[in-house]
Amino acid sequence: MTTEIKLRNICGHTSVIDAECTDEGTHITIRTTCPKVSKWGSDFTVSAENMMDINAAFAENNKTAKLTPTCFIPTLIMNAVWLENGMISRSLAEKSGLADIEYIRK
Repeated sequence: MTTEIKLRNICGHTSVIDAECTDEGTHITIRTTCPKVSKWGSDFTVSAENMMDINAAFAENNKTAKLTPTCFIPTLIMNAVWLENGMISRSLAEKSGLADIEYIRK
């Protein structure tokens, strides 16, 4: 089964992450309107060994291009990887449907 997660970010870009378990790990495909994310990586695999370490999981991507520290893409990918591998409850994710961040002006 493939996991698909969509992000509409504050920067105005939209990205869709597809994660699918393979023999090599979890294959990630990203469709995005962001040129920085496209350069950083849109087709790669997160190994089983790196599922618990976001820095190791994206070490090669970070050599290619840098994302801003506020970019949600790496975290979104890890959520997709964990969902695809049963480390986050799929039924809970489907029930909540939306995880959001609210910017509050004071």
